Amino acid sequence: MSSLYFQTTNDASINVKITQPTNKESQKPLLVFLHYWGGTSMTWHKLTAPDTPTSLISEYPTLAIDLRGWGKSTSPIAEIDNPYSVNNTASDVSTVLSQIKMKQDHTQLLQHGFVLVGHSMGAKIAMASLVHLSKDILDLLKGFILVAPAPPVALDLPADMKAQQQVAYESEESIRWTIANVLSNAHNLTDFDESIIVQDSLGGTSSAKKSWPSYGMKEDISQQVAQVLDTSSGLRARVLIGEDDFVEPKERVESEVVRFLEKHGVKVTLKTVPGVRHLIPLEDPISIYEEVYQL
Repeated sequence: MSSLYFQTTNDASINVKITQPTNKESQKPLLVFLHYWGGTSMTWHKLTAPDTPTSLISEYPTLAIDLRGWGKSTSPIAEIDNPYSVNNTASDVSTVLSQIKMKQDHTQLLQHGFVLVGHSMGAKIAMASLVHLSKDILDLLKGFILVAPAPPVALDLPADMKAQQQVAYESEESIRWTIANVLSNAHNLTDFDESIIVQDSLGGTSSAKKSWPSYGMKEDISQQVAQVLDTSSGLRARVLIGEDDFVEPKERVESEVVRFLEKHGVKVTLKTVPGVRHLIPLEDPISIYEEVYQL
């Protein structure tokens, strides 16, 4: 696994972790992993590390991104309007892919196309990325795997949930409370998983932590995304939702994500993952592993 930085704006440097398939004859597409609000590229470690039962790296090239303000990626200047907006963050993703296509050492990553794999906020960013991708790269997109996806329309939560979000990542204590009471059925997580979540959530910049509940989830990108989907063909999406998830409940995912994609020509398969809440990449990575091979 290699760790690289890509300059996407004058003040934002995006860290990515890249793996090449150990099977040199593999012709699988690049998996581009986009994490949830509070996560980093480590959210996907059970799928991208070489020593896990659900590792995909024998057959698939992978690219796991630390979104701006999270992990080892730098924070853009806070003075600009909504620096962590979904569209600004999606622009980072498209810039990284453009630079990879141009880099002689890494252009082969895209030779068999790519799949956008987004979790929660990362799923909304995956959909928004369509608007920013150049045509030559958009033509390489094979589809999506959307895990507990945030909808492309504006979402305004009840006051009590918004208040909880504002303090969710303030301290190790608040993060552990959020893990146990909001994000997961904690018995599904190992101690190492919990330590990753705590470290990732604490490490985000103050502006990145505030951005999603303050304005990111309220962005309506649906019209922009619909225009791109309406001119594309053959795209597929596999959508996973946790049986016990109340961050992105099944009813909302069905009505605001699945039906939206189907309306605009995407062939969608929906799967409910039993016994988990929101953190499917850590609670039940085998469900994502299986969907990758089904896409």
